[in-house]
Amino acid sequence: MTGQVEEAINHMKKRLAENNHIFEAKEDGFIYQATCTFNSPASDEEIDSFEKKTGLHLPEDYKEFLKITNGCKLFETCESGGENDLYSLDDIMNYTYEIPFEGRFKVACIYQDNIVIDGDAVAKGDSEYIMVKGHLDDFEEGEKLNMGFAEWIGRFISDQGEKFWDKR
Repeated sequence: MTGQVEEAINHMKKRLAENNHIFEAKEDGFIYQATCTFNSPASDEEIDSFEKKTGLHLPEDYKEFLKITNGCKLFETCESGGENDLYSLDDIMNYTYEIPFEGRFKVACIYQDNIVIDGDAVAKGDSEYIMVKGHLDDFEEGEKLNMGFAEWIGRFISDQGEKFWDKR
């Protein structure tokens, strides 16, 4: 494993002030204060149990994320509320309600968009398995982002929580 996810998360943590706050500048020049919270890591046993229970195979870079933080909230502000949730294993089970997962599962909710891992693509060895869909859309309406989780989270952090996929 390249450690790209760990590098991105550690970079984010280094930028945080003592109280988990960070000051960021939006594209329009507005400066805001945001918080970031990280959950405890998932164990190998929890990850294995999730895979057995769901029949889904998690990609290695996503497992790396879970072993660092089993879900987190990034760039939360008073204005936006809790709109940048990267799900824990339990959250994936709670928030992926589509018929029976359809080989895909939601791993984050970012300002009304779901970030989805295409389990079928992972099973085929495709390294570009991340998709995005509107939170009310079916999986079939999702769009491939042509990247894996490590690249996605790195870009999301470097773009300060902005939906970079909308700018393509």
